[in-house]
Amino acid sequence: MASDAASVYVLGMRRFAWLIGSFVFLTVAASAKHSMALTFYVIQSSPEAWTVMDLQGIEPLPGPGLLRQAWTVRVQRNILTGDPPQPGYVRTLSEYDCILSRARWREFSAFSRSGGALISKRNPKPEWGPASESSETYSALNVVCHGAGGAVVSADSIAKVVIGLMASWDPPVVPAKSITMKATPSAAASLKGVAKKSTSGAPALAATTKVPPVVRPKAP
Repeated sequence: MASDAASVYVLGMRRFAWLIGSFVFLTVAASAKHSMALTFYVIQSSPEAWTVMDLQGIEPLPGPGLLRQAWTVRVQRNILTGDPPQPGYVRTLSEYDCILSRARWREFSAFSRSGGALISKRNPKPEWGPASESSETYSALNVVCHGAGGAVVSADSIAKVVIGLMASWDPPVVPAKSITMKATPSAAASLKGVAKKSTSGAPALAATTKVPPVVRPKAP
């Protein structure tokens, strides 16, 4: 069973590399003259979702042991319950205990593809739980505490990585015979909250579960 799960994960990572590879190359090439490319981790991959982490957003926390906090961005093929699928993303702030290998989530917000806010929640009573309760949480802990795990991509911002991942689910564009196909910018021109940095000492708020739930707001 463990071997099968590992095989599926490896295939997912290969699928990620194939889908995002050309996008990242173009992003880096376009931005090379203006800024230095940054490194991001894609720690989970499936046909329905990707989870991205920004190494620049990892922050130390005061307290005993070795505590850190970081944001993850889960890019979902369908952020709503309706049909057809509508891509979107969820930003989650979590804290990690690198000594005891445990984690707890603080807050999350869900956004539509265009950056419109769908739902936000804070944890009124965060509780520590083993990072192994969730494969995504465990992968995030490895990145936060050990700087390893997942696939590594380069781009000038996490927003562009998120845009590229959402675009991977778009149907292929069939150009008119008289028009040469050109790459068009994503409809997600503005992503609210994706590149936002966390601030240390945020008030402890919210938690009915130790692992943030899968966000699936109802379609209006």
